[in-house]
Amino acid sequence: MQMNEKKYFVFFWLLYSLITLVAVLNHEPNRDEAQVWLIVRDLNLSGIFSQINTEGHPCLWYLIVLPFAKLGLPYFTMQLLHWLIAVIAAGLFLFKAPLNKILKLLFVFSYLMLYQYSVVARNYCIVILFLFLIATYYQKRFTKPYLYALLLVGLYNSHVLAFGGAFALSLVYFIEARRNNQLNTLKFPLFIMLGGAVSLIIQLFPYSGATANALIHTSYIPQLNINTWWITLTSIQNAFIPVDSEYEELKVALFFTIILVLFIVSAIRKLPVFIFLLFTYCWILYVFTTIHSGSLKHQGLILIFIIFTLWISSYYTNKENNLSKLIAKFINLDYLGKSVLIVVVLSLFIGLIYGFSSIKKEYRYEYSGSKSIAKYIIQNNLQSKEIACYRSWRATAVAPYLPNTKFWFIDRKEFGTYFILDSVFNKDGDTLSEYDIIKRTKEKYNNQALLLLNYPLTIPPDSTFEYHLLYQNEKLTWGTDDENFLLYEINFNKK
Repeated sequence: MQMNEKKYFVFFWLLYSLITLVAVLNHEPNRDEAQVWLIVRDLNLSGIFSQINTEGHPCLWYLIVLPFAKLGLPYFTMQLLHWLIAVIAAGLFLFKAPLNKILKLLFVFSYLMLYQYSVVARNYCIVILFLFLIATYYQKRFTKPYLYALLLVGLYNSHVLAFGGAFALSLVYFIEARRNNQLNTLKFPLFIMLGGAVSLIIQLFPYSGATANALIHTSYIPQLNINTWWITLTSIQNAFIPVDSEYEELKVALFFTIILVLFIVSAIRKLPVFIFLLFTYCWILYVFTTIHSGSLKHQGLILIFIIFTLWISSYYTNKENNLSKLIAKFINLDYLGKSVLIVVVLSLFIGLIYGFSSIKKEYRYEYSGSKSIAKYIIQNNLQSKEIACYRSWRATAVAPYLPNTKFWFIDRKEFGTYFILDSVFNKDGDTLSEYDIIKRTKEKYNNQALLLLNYPLTIPPDSTFEYHLLYQNEKLTWGTDDENFLLYEINFNKK
């Protein structure tokens, strides 16, 4: 990289870092972000791994956050840590990826990198970090096999959706090592890669007590019905253009599905890349079809793997084979690859607009109402009191801000901080009526109680109780619209 080009990328990297940092400073984490912090803060190592089994996520993000939570550092530490990971990943891509300059800038400032995987503190960002580290050292994978193997272990343990990609890279490594007669010398790095795959399977292996987890309660056989496949097709659409569900369109979804298929086909002359794409997307689409179709944060990984593929495919040369010769009879593969790349670039441009729009929303509105209501509780010296919550799995978004407050989960009839996906959640987590809520709260608190809800009470007071609204979120909650909280004071035994 020439000095002028390096200065060029330094400027845009610093700009990216500044924009995303401002967004992080204005971001209110939701319950999914809070869940990781609460689990590692409140459980020992054994408890953390037991809880991971029901969460459907491998351990790496939890272990990264763990020391900071255990040291009693502020909740914001997790957000800052996640931002640093995103900044490092963006820097690797800008300075190391042998790709077109415009493509690199569009990707870094697109929705996924500018907002979703830099501001919202989840484990998806470490998928990107390990992919880009792998791509950075890809040419040295046989000269530094142990480093490469450890990077793959990290990828295996980053996210369940990354399993297919990590397995595909391991398989390609095995095939190439065998072709080069290096299996004997590389057997230990290959065992390390295998260990990474096994570790993920062990962590997420189903057990009988986790009756509510979506990763466990499924037939594991693709459901061949229109609704399931429609959701899967729109997942592909959303990876290319991150739109809200009301803008999903069958024709558009089919178009981008065809683009994804053509992208895979365009790599047919680079068999290692083709094998990687085939296994990676078969796994992702299998998960979307059978287990969980997810949202933009899950679906965006489809595009992330395309960017990663463009990076590593630059290290391979085209080699004709029987299959590529057959396809070449019907379509020019060079033309196909360029055409698909144009669609990817246009999609990134649309993502750039959507990314800056999301940054603007972070500044003007609230992603979650959790931080505001926690601030009210602290300012009014209520943090030392017990607070009854329903729905508890939404109220957990407030818990990280109030480490000394006891939250009594009405649905579980017990104190807690993080939510648990089990049979109790299935039964009462989202089904209790207002009368049930009041009844259970009265059984726990005879005279007076603080009640945290995410919807207003409509049940009229009677001779046994009365309630007063103390606080409710005033700003629009745009990111997690069911985390608009209300705090009530309830008095029982009204005379």
